[in-house]
Amino acid sequence: MRALKAIPHLTRLHVPLAGALLLGVAACRPAIATPSAPIEGPWRLAAPLLTDRSEMPAVELDGRIYVPGGFGGERTLEAYDPATDMWEELPSLPAARHHLMATAHGDRLYVFGGGAGLSFNATGDAWVFDPASRAWRELPLMPEPRFAGAAVALQELIYIVGGTGGSGATLVFRPEDSTWSTLPAPAQTREHVAGVALDGSVWALGGRWGGVGELASVEIFHPASADWVIGPPMVVPRAGFAAAVVDGRLVVAGGEVIMTGRETLGSVEIFDPEVGEWSLGPAIPFPVHGVGAAAWQGAFYLMGGSDRAGAIENVGRVQVLDLDDSLP
Repeated sequence: MRALKAIPHLTRLHVPLAGALLLGVAACRPAIATPSAPIEGPWRLAAPLLTDRSEMPAVELDGRIYVPGGFGGERTLEAYDPATDMWEELPSLPAARHHLMATAHGDRLYVFGGGAGLSFNATGDAWVFDPASRAWRELPLMPEPRFAGAAVALQELIYIVGGTGGSGATLVFRPEDSTWSTLPAPAQTREHVAGVALDGSVWALGGRWGGVGELASVEIFHPASADWVIGPPMVVPRAGFAAAVVDGRLVVAGGEVIMTGRETLGSVEIFDPEVGEWSLGPAIPFPVHGVGAAAWQGAFYLMGGSDRAGAIENVGRVQVLDLDDSLP
């Protein structure tokens, strides 16, 4: 593993104001290209977000990475094309949200819950965005509100895992007929959690919970048996971090510690199912939390985030790890 040289910490303070949120749908701006910048080590910088943001997801869909909502751009939807290193602003979310959950299913982007304005209260709204028509459509309300959980698409269903609000049960959405159902919650209640689909199961990773602190634990939901089992724990307890599956390997990066200390994390972990163990990967050049990630053609794309633990200091950096180049 190659060591990374120390890189100066760039910080920009962007505090969102509730009164500044627009109620109308913003017109789309043309795509903007910014040359990628070289940095030391296996990481590289791609064109930054058009809007500096944190506490939002990132979702790959048909070769583009969609980033909805978040502090600093609560109604913003931007799409990134990794092939051209260009961003495009798309029609705004129906309402302002941060700490929302999102995933792709079929050819559409699904968005759930989150907080409204500067509130940390969970909401239960659900919407779907069709990239072909560039239009949003409202979906039936979630069975209960949810904030800072994770949305995971697996086969014909979408699972909402963890987060605060309601009972903490696993919420299940069926896009085919727009219906909701519930399943048991993970054994450990967790929010600011990450979730992925891996090997036909739903993985709930890390997060935090009052009285427990930040978590390294992992739980895995097997649809066939409809139960949660304990998975291999991560090396580092973390919350508010990003996770994505890159060519069959699970990558987690960044996050924060605020209940058992105060730190923005730059560490990276990689889980290879064939080996069954976590290993440390190359650290992020610029540590961030409240950050989304997506995978495309063997690379892990880390989108925006905040670079100070427990604070809204939004950045627009896109940090990219080419996974094959990162391994010995």
